[in-house]
Amino acid sequence: MPSQLPQRERGVIMVIALITLAIMMIGAVAALRSMSASLSMAGNIGFKRDMANQAERAIRAAMTALNSSSADLTASQTSLNYSAAMLSTSVESIPTVLLGSSPSTVGGYGVAGNVIDLTSASSSSTTVPLNMKLYYVVDRLCQSAGAMSSDTCLTSSSLTQGGKKVGGLTEEPKPVYRVTVRVDGPRDSQSFYQATFSN
Repeated sequence: MPSQLPQRERGVIMVIALITLAIMMIGAVAALRSMSASLSMAGNIGFKRDMANQAERAIRAAMTALNSSSADLTASQTSLNYSAAMLSTSVESIPTVLLGSSPSTVGGYGVAGNVIDLTSASSSSTTVPLNMKLYYVVDRLCQSAGAMSSDTCLTSSSLTQGGKKVGGLTEEPKPVYRVTVRVDGPRDSQSFYQATFSN
């Protein structure tokens, strides 16, 4: 009795292999897209952190200018980007003078010389320009310009503080100043930062 010949395969394995390859290809594309999104997100976080770091530069410049100035701070000082009265703000508490398309004079409360331009490297610098512009304005948190009054101004002594002065002396109230910085970065990005201080 002759032995039975094995039946011919009719391409079923080929179909299964093609389906498996298609599934693996779809999985590889999904993994690549996920990795690309993760890298983009990490880049955006680093980019945002760099903008915050550069905003510190403008905050420091504003505080230094105000502390070292002999100008009368009971009146607005254009050369310092300073308003002696609280500026009108948006619902997010951003002074509206910083909300224009390019506030080179900060809505009349400043001058173009107080804009920190990081879009080009200086001649002595070997670093790559950051392609950022920083605009800042300082306002005294008082209802109006003029002499400071605890009734119309937010003062440092009205803030909650721990401890007492030596000898029970009360601290003379000082007005609180708000620095608001607008950072215009690459790809039309924009961020706002604020700090308060008293001097």
